[in-house]
Amino acid sequence: MKKITISTILAAVLMTTQSFALFGYDIVYDPVQTGKAIIEYGKQAERWGKTIEHYRKEVESMKNQFLSYKMMLQNIGKLPETQWNEFQKQFIELGKIVDFGESINYSSASYDTKFNQLFKGYDKYLADAAGKTTSQNAVDFQTQYKKLSTSTRDTVNGALKSFGLQAKDLKNDEATMKQLQALSSSAVGQKAAIQAANEIALHQTHTLKKLQQTIMTQANMQGEFYAAQNTKEELQRAHEKAFMGKADFSTGGKYKKNTRYIH
Repeated sequence: MKKITISTILAAVLMTTQSFALFGYDIVYDPVQTGKAIIEYGKQAERWGKTIEHYRKEVESMKNQFLSYKMMLQNIGKLPETQWNEFQKQFIELGKIVDFGESINYSSASYDTKFNQLFKGYDKYLADAAGKTTSQNAVDFQTQYKKLSTSTRDTVNGALKSFGLQAKDLKNDEATMKQLQALSSSAVGQKAAIQAANEIALHQTHTLKKLQQTIMTQANMQGEFYAAQNTKEELQRAHEKAFMGKADFSTGGKYKKNTRYIH
């Protein structure tokens, strides 16, 4: 897959978030626009899924590289400048991938909230689906996204605590690089940074996989629910049309005006 830059993906997130305006905060139901929005979200979810898989593999590669750095530290005591500079670039990239995952988390959770507001019967649909699965949380998307976000924040904060950074600091490349430069002066500092990076990468390989699965499940279930609702409405309209087509509202006959007589 051709590599997609983080900035491109985040731009797509913002564009998709704006497309939620189709639902509107007043939740005005427009079958055409709503259908288009749901279809577009399904396509966006598929694109996100492919990108998440790409970054999951990239983080897996980073994790292996961090382990090799750790082995080098054990053998030579301190990483050479070239290897340390490579590590710093990877650490910055890892931070951007963490931020990307959190952005997708937020966008998908927001979409799920609006979908629930628009379709009042969706809660029952999810409850019925949960009863057919092994886990009651399998289709509780809000809970899933919250767990993923909380777990990521706690893991990153715990890993960075040893050298004075927090998850929010990863958004600032300059501050992160400055802190890493300070750690580069000693083998102990390098070891702490590499260990933190390895913990974050290990967590992200699992988190991105779970995020991918949750997004695709959400898109599929919402698409199926909307299709079922749309089919019901079309069937109802067909029945009404057939009924009205057979009704006799003539005023000169046996029946009074506004009296429906089915032949």
